[in-house]
Amino acid sequence: MPSMIMKSLKLRNCLVDRTRRKFTSFSSSSASTTATITRASTATSRRWNVRGLNTAAPFTYSPHDQLNSKKNDRLLVVGSGVAGSAAALVAAETYQIPVTLLFAGNVPQDCNSNWAQGGIIYRNYDPESGDSADSLARDIHRAGAGLCDDRAVRKVSEEGPDRVRELLLNGGPFADVPFDKKPDGELSLCLEASHGAPRILHYADHTGMIITKHITQAASRHPLITMQPQTLVTDIIREDDICLGVATLNRATGLRSVEYSTRGTVLASGGLAGIYEHSTNPPGFNALGSSVALAARAGVETQDLEYVQFHPTSLYMPNEARFLLTEALRGEGAILRDASGRAFAKDFHPDGELAPRDIVARGVFEESQKSENGAHNVFLDITHRDAGWLHARFPTIQSYLSQRGFDLAKDRLPVIPAAHYTCGGVATDMHGRTSLDGLYAAGEAARTGLHGGNRLASTSLLEGLVFGASVADFIGASEEGKELHDMTRSRLETASIPPHYQRAWSSSLEPNQIENAAHRAVQLLAQVRRVMWNHVGLVRTPSGLSTALEALTDIRAEAMELYQICPTLETSGVRDAACAGEAVAAASASNTESAGAHYVVPDSEEYSDDEEEVAAR
Repeated sequence: MPSMIMKSLKLRNCLVDRTRRKFTSFSSSSASTTATITRASTATSRRWNVRGLNTAAPFTYSPHDQLNSKKNDRLLVVGSGVAGSAAALVAAETYQIPVTLLFAGNVPQDCNSNWAQGGIIYRNYDPESGDSADSLARDIHRAGAGLCDDRAVRKVSEEGPDRVRELLLNGGPFADVPFDKKPDGELSLCLEASHGAPRILHYADHTGMIITKHITQAASRHPLITMQPQTLVTDIIREDDICLGVATLNRATGLRSVEYSTRGTVLASGGLAGIYEHSTNPPGFNALGSSVALAARAGVETQDLEYVQFHPTSLYMPNEARFLLTEALRGEGAILRDASGRAFAKDFHPDGELAPRDIVARGVFEESQKSENGAHNVFLDITHRDAGWLHARFPTIQSYLSQRGFDLAKDRLPVIPAAHYTCGGVATDMHGRTSLDGLYAAGEAARTGLHGGNRLASTSLLEGLVFGASVADFIGASEEGKELHDMTRSRLETASIPPHYQRAWSSSLEPNQIENAAHRAVQLLAQVRRVMWNHVGLVRTPSGLSTALEALTDIRAEAMELYQICPTLETSGVRDAACAGEAVAAASASNTESAGAHYVVPDSEEYSDDEEEVAAR
């Protein structure tokens, strides 16, 4: 074990050194060179770095006065989900800071937050419920395997209800979300796994969708927020110890640009569970770890990347993408059964189906390995509940099931764990600040310390809301935020640097070259996902992690070169996925202690970490 870990650490250091050498070499005659673009200012010796930009395609510079433009006196927010929208709305409405919201989709609702089924934590004010900030804090710590940062836990537990009211319930310039209510008109609160009280606001089984719809609508109509769709953020722009903006690629036109900001840049583009072959995230180029990859390429700290949460109950259908069966089903009484009908959840924890997710996921995984004759062996059963109530409470799930011949009220549903959520990410403090001045992170992209080793159900949307707003508060209200604004503005005004490049890469490539690059990117992404699932999955081994690191190193090198030649949605996505995957594998290999979602077993002839066989049943 120690020798394997030392090998992995040496490999990781080697990769970092190799990457740094590659980024700091520059050859204008080479079409496959990743360069750090450096131009010494006559007024200053500061070094200007655009990490990982393609220099093969021709480009032109726009006038130097772009650097002094009033347009740059703004906040850049990368990602349009709950965290990004919260940061944008609080900055714009509370502090009158202009915001540009950059997102890759055609519409702002095309984001990870939109897919959340269960709900968002609020507060149950019924004295008989026993709910309180302390009660929630205990539940978060318990689920997080003792690894949570208590400062983040207290922040979310104490500030959460006020942020929900401010941003989601009161309307005005913010959102007014029509959460489900009881017959008496009071908000309906449900129970979910590992919660000590019913405290979850919901809208049937598509809470993320309704929150995202209303909060992005509020952002879209705000006069100080500019929505910029179809924009891939490809690299972070930094000058020494400060972030000055981001490099972007327009999905539709191929136009490459640089967006500057004197107010800072917020990474809020979601997690990395999409780099796994079986994931609850939507298929395609989604949840590929763009924020983690951007940070890694720019030398910004990441933390706790080994803690990737696997949801215990995704619907298993052969040759289909996994479909999430929300935690709320088990909160409403769904039972895990084996093929014989035996309820097995209490075999691995006294709380059974309501135990922390990592424990339930491993229990489901272990039970699935007991199958005989290749038959599926794990099912979720809620047929004992009333059919009308079930169909009304979970309409989205029932609609999906109906298309596949299932009924919540009649059938036991075949389930298997799938990659779901990133507990780690870009390391931040309690204001969302990263290790690079002027760069912030919030939501699933960030590692705030809230989740520790395993996330409590329905904390994700609340964390995005609380920390997204907190970033805006720091930028708009703190003295440090104002000083950083002045410093960044001064840097942009005095630096003699190329401010903008804007010719489309496609002008130098033939259509068949673009098509071939996209096809190869899809192939490489499939390889990343297979490696991550087989070797950096729910149960890990030292040899499996070593295998993964070696494979991902090679994939990353090819993905970087492919992006340099032909920057597109596909090549940018696989470059991010490979970088993020390698970072997760390296973090996993360097941590020998099993806790929460990171579970390592010794190498043995009896056990294989190849989970493909289990998932294929």
